Amino acid sequence: MNPFDVKQPSDWETGFEPRITTESRMPYKEYIGPLEKSAKDNCQYRLLRLPNNMVVICISDPDAKTAAAALTVGVGSYADPNDALGLAHLLEHMLLMGSAKYPGDGSFREFISNHSGSSNAFTRESNTCYYFDIDNEVLDSALDRMSSFFIKPLLSAEAIIREINAVDSEYQSQLTSEGWRLNGLKASLSNPNHPYSRFAAGNNKTLNSSDSEILHNRVVEFYNRYYSADIMKLAITGSYTLDELTEMAVSRFSAVESKGITKPTFADHPMTNNELGKVIHFETLSDINEICLTFPLPDIRAHNRSRPIEYIRWLLNHEGPGSLTQYLNSQGLATYAVAVIKSFEGYSIFTISISVTPNGLKEYDQVVSAIFAYLRMLSKSRPQERIYNEIAATLRLGFEYYEQPNSMKYVIDLSCDATNDYVSPEYIISNGTIMNGFSPSLISAFLELLNNSNYSVFIGAKTHEEIDLSNTEEYHNVRYHVSDLPNTLTTDFCQDESMLSHFHLPKPNDFFSDNFSVPEPTGPRPKLDRTVPTLLKYNDKLELWYKQDDKFYLPKGVVKLEIKSPVINSSPCNRVMFDLLCNCWRYILARELYSSKCAGLSYSISSFYTAANITVDGFSQKLPLLLERIVSHMRHAVIKESIFNDCRNKLQESLSYSRSISAATQASFWEANLLLCPTWDTALLEESLKDVTYEMLNNFLHTLFEKVHITMLVTGNFTEQQAMDTAFNVQNIISGQPLLSCEIPYVRTIQLDPGYYIFPRESLNENNAQSAAVANIQLGKASEVRSRAIAVIFNDIFNTLFFDQLRTEEQLGYIVYSTLKTYSEGNLYLILSIQGECNPIYLSLRITEFLRTCRQNIVDLDEDKVANAVKSLSLTLQEQLKTISSEASRMWNAINSGEYSFESISEGIECLKTIGKQDIIEMWDTFINPDTVPQYTRIDVHIWPTNAQLPSAAELENYPASLLALQRLLKNSTDSDINLEELNSFVKAASLDSSQDDAYKKLLTLYSTPQELLTQESSFDNNDKKDSSSESDPKAQKIRIALQMALEGAVNAPDYHKHCTFDFTNIGMCQTCEGIWVIGDINKFQNSQMLHGVQMPITKLVPKYKE
Repeated sequence: MNPFDVKQPSDWETGFEPRITTESRMPYKEYIGPLEKSAKDNCQYRLLRLPNNMVVICISDPDAKTAAAALTVGVGSYADPNDALGLAHLLEHMLLMGSAKYPGDGSFREFISNHSGSSNAFTRESNTCYYFDIDNEVLDSALDRMSSFFIKPLLSAEAIIREINAVDSEYQSQLTSEGWRLNGLKASLSNPNHPYSRFAAGNNKTLNSSDSEILHNRVVEFYNRYYSADIMKLAITGSYTLDELTEMAVSRFSAVESKGITKPTFADHPMTNNELGKVIHFETLSDINEICLTFPLPDIRAHNRSRPIEYIRWLLNHEGPGSLTQYLNSQGLATYAVAVIKSFEGYSIFTISISVTPNGLKEYDQVVSAIFAYLRMLSKSRPQERIYNEIAATLRLGFEYYEQPNSMKYVIDLSCDATNDYVSPEYIISNGTIMNGFSPSLISAFLELLNNSNYSVFIGAKTHEEIDLSNTEEYHNVRYHVSDLPNTLTTDFCQDESMLSHFHLPKPNDFFSDNFSVPEPTGPRPKLDRTVPTLLKYNDKLELWYKQDDKFYLPKGVVKLEIKSPVINSSPCNRVMFDLLCNCWRYILARELYSSKCAGLSYSISSFYTAANITVDGFSQKLPLLLERIVSHMRHAVIKESIFNDCRNKLQESLSYSRSISAATQASFWEANLLLCPTWDTALLEESLKDVTYEMLNNFLHTLFEKVHITMLVTGNFTEQQAMDTAFNVQNIISGQPLLSCEIPYVRTIQLDPGYYIFPRESLNENNAQSAAVANIQLGKASEVRSRAIAVIFNDIFNTLFFDQLRTEEQLGYIVYSTLKTYSEGNLYLILSIQGECNPIYLSLRITEFLRTCRQNIVDLDEDKVANAVKSLSLTLQEQLKTISSEASRMWNAINSGEYSFESISEGIECLKTIGKQDIIEMWDTFINPDTVPQYTRIDVHIWPTNAQLPSAAELENYPASLLALQRLLKNSTDSDINLEELNSFVKAASLDSSQDDAYKKLLTLYSTPQELLTQESSFDNNDKKDSSSESDPKAQKIRIALQMALEGAVNAPDYHKHCTFDFTNIGMCQTCEGIWVIGDINKFQNSQMLHGVQMPITKLVPKYKE
């Protein structure tokens, strides 16, 4: 019998009994069999099938303040027509843009946002998922709106061009992602007869945006053909009873049309003999060296309980003695290995990815040989039930001592997992959390498929010696070369047994707990969680906080440890040595303590600005032992030179990878570097790393622990004495001298002088074609609870307005959002971020214009809308913590801030009772609107593409920003130089004697702009701005707007001089003609500013135990 014979899908007919809803008297079927769930899971579940065959999972969580829902449709990008790649993704964008019942464009997002919720969607190969979370009280209304999209969506023709541009902008943002690039390359080299080979994201070209009418018809056809209730899976959670949730699901979603099983099926595999046996060298954008082996496997979804491939994957990922990773480490060939299985309908792909060193890149055949030697060892050792049971036991412990996940993530996972036809109804809740049914023959059969004639290898590096990367992948511009695998990687090494002696199976794990006792609950859990720990010790050596679990009563705990040292951040060289040291510690600990991760424990070491942070969590019995071993390895580490070299290469890769991040993310990094002091930018750290030697690192290690201050939090299933003992043992291991309070290092926030500043930077990514403008507007003191509460309410309302105007209407880019950022010892900032193809000056001007015109929207806000936002936030704050880890994080944040505001949640809830619309208007007028703010304080970080020329100081000083923005837009459209003085003269003349529409036509004629821009219908005189922006060409629209700003600026230029209190000319900064200061040298600017003081505790810190 072939072990891979496809089993019949699970029976979804038997066990379902007819029912009638209580209120609406509508029919449905309910599964009456048992639903496997953890005994610790306090939620109640009900599994339904509606009359239209939609499957619904209802989850009643009586303690929840937030509800959530996810609906997954069993069709995705694999259903795209060959001549409209990205169509499924485009439909995902358009579906939520209005329905016959709720026709307002963007009304769903606004409704969700107005009730402290969030919503989104994603398209995968074989499914598309739509999801949201929201206040419990309005769940039914949200479901009514969501269901209407699947009953009768508008799919408006007017929105098609706008959403194509959104899809294209999303695609553009992926072009510098190493992961997207590699996935695109793999797809392009796969079986051309399988949809895996096709480009899935979509862009302007593949969606043929030039003919919107035809494309709109294709979207409607796609929806009508594939979006059937029969392939939809819905998961809903909230505080309602199961009967109430059932009523909502049945009454709202039964009207979705049943069209039968509409999802397409494919017989072929993406990897056939034609695609196997290849070695593909490809170019990376950053200094990352990667070797990736891909193996075609059959569909494994039918084995979702026994999970035979998990046995193989788990062993390949093991990092302990005898493992593949440890061998590659010891030979200086690689730093880590990771195996991943991806399963789809009809096929699976098994991938082994190796992060190799420069030496491993040169000797990649040795790396590949080691992989197959390890696989041969597994085959010769035969599948071991002991190891299988150990893997299963880890999963079983997580299942038995269940901790409730985030609501939205939970419903997404449930609805997506339910699309697996092989999951039985009884296991719909526990799917993926249980593993049983050891089958050595099945494991062996899968191992046999991981052989040297059934794979291809991808080798990625920034440069490849003596290899001509003569091919280019079409959509992500990945340069590559394909050749046949040499004999040394197919048949020859089958005879080589020399590596086998280095590999062996893991030994029994001594980190497994055998004591799971917990104290009895002392009473019912209060409605509002209080997370106030006890201060046990407080002196120059140690600050120890403790809280015993009084909420979850699980045999679990969390210990957080911070070790502050004055040498960590004292210079760029010390900073980079500390980061390198953290890499070395992780490297060593992975070899010594990997088994702890296989026993329900976890640990992390992170490098904070001035400290090493260690977190251990999991089953409490062995946590103190794990922490002590970690600290001992850190304190007494013996770092071999080979480890030093490997970790330095890895750190260099990491610093290099930061160059490939998005423009908006780069802007956020520069913002932090600007506002925090002292910090060091990536280029400085890279230069410092080049000078670090092996001897320097060892000397640094010896000085690191000479004088330290320890802060520790122990929480969970521990006694007070256990907390004291753990802290005492850690102190003894470190054995450093105390760090006086005056010696404790801090990274402090600069106190900005009032004024408007811009900080222009060139993108670190040479391949990035997008710009970013991130405005940071100061809102007041971060320590003021009331100010923070008002700011959160404001942003909940404002974010929708900001998104709808600048992303939906003006189509400035895929990344458009507002958020809040808090610096604990400094100020609260409103962050307005845009990433797109327009120049940063234009993006900043559009932000400013929006701020100027938005006040009326704030004034016109309905009082009920503000009241709903306040109520929603209050309910969100009252949401009970779901895990011990989340409680530990809340307490640790309060400790780490220096404010010790453990009661901030209850204080915030109390503040909300007095907040109304007038408070939002006052915040707007006091901090945000440049026309009304007494002392406007704002910094815009501009990220320019590397191929763009930044404005010179002379240009900034002599020409308005609107003129510079217009010049850049015209240059990008005509691909020719635009003389600023001539353009300035034209704008001045046009502002006096031309209508804006005439000026636009003259402008395009004057600069020989493409004909399609000339033929666009005028939008200046169109009162319906929404329609005009939706229908017009995006480039034409932006040039029109830029010209309009330039014409208005020529008559009434903005003036920020009045906000400035300091002259920065003497430190080399220039000032624009509008009065905006341009920051050049970040260090000189920081030195000119005062620093905020260190955060003061809100209460006196008195330890329980004196010295």
